Amino acid sequence: MFKTKKISEKELPLKEKTVCTIGNFDGFHLGHQKILKKLKEITTQKNLKAVVVTFDPHPKEFIKKTKICTITNLETKLAFLSKMGIDYMLVIKFDKNFHTKSPKQFLEFLKEKLNCEAVVVGEDWKFGYKKSGDIKTAKELGKHLNITVIPVPAEKLSKEKISSTFIRKLLQEGKVDKIKEYLGRKYCILGKVVKGAGKGHQLGYPTINVKLPKSMCLKRGVYAGYVIIDDKFYPAAINFGRRPTIDGKEEFLEIHIISSYENNKKLEYIKVIFEKFIREEKKFSDINQLKMQIQKDIEKIKEVLSKNADI
Repeated sequence: MFKTKKISEKELPLKEKTVCTIGNFDGFHLGHQKILKKLKEITTQKNLKAVVVTFDPHPKEFIKKTKICTITNLETKLAFLSKMGIDYMLVIKFDKNFHTKSPKQFLEFLKEKLNCEAVVVGEDWKFGYKKSGDIKTAKELGKHLNITVIPVPAEKLSKEKISSTFIRKLLQEGKVDKIKEYLGRKYCILGKVVKGAGKGHQLGYPTINVKLPKSMCLKRGVYAGYVIIDDKFYPAAINFGRRPTIDGKEEFLEIHIISSYENNKKLEYIKVIFEKFIREEKKFSDINQLKMQIQKDIEKIKEVLSKNADI
């Protein structure tokens, strides 16, 4: 399904000559896209392979022992990278061993393991132990390792630097309709479909359930949006949360298609597009109260989507 191949350190070294970029690329915002477009431009000109190096867990989680919520799950990230023509995504386990690499050791890793001839990164890139390396350091070390370092200026919107931190804040506030200008697209998730417990069907509102990583950057509640199945758009009621009226334990992303839809085959992946936050998650006194609220939600969602007909 994905043209970009996800690889691990066990599959290294790469034999093909490459151009690399490094970062978490969480959110895949306009700043990330600018770097990746430059990466692809160079690999096309020089007939090299494009490699995105990312980390798991997020370096800040390991260093500061704090949880960083996820904007873009792995499937969505791979889909975006595939669309841009990236050949490989290397996921490095960020542990004590990798954390303590000096700037020189880090660039040697790129050269020896990824056959990297050039590095394309943001102009404020910091790397190596305690972020002791910067663009100047990289260029000096690159001369000895035959690695060309290509800095890309930050992407700004109204003089404000576009960052994943700011996008996380918007998502945690449920402001999915405000994110488009920072992403250059509507907020979406490509997710693997998983079998649910059939609770939605019992309520009269069958849902498609999507598996998500723990700690998604998304406010719990009901959203108006669309689901894409076989390249067709279907208006949908999207619920993200713990279903407090039913069980209240695990987080689910549940999608109820509110237009006519018949499916005769097993779904593997679906793309969910978020248009607008409708209401916060709430525990109702009983199932009937919940059913009444779902119907109200659907009417509200139809109204919202009728005003946002551009997909």
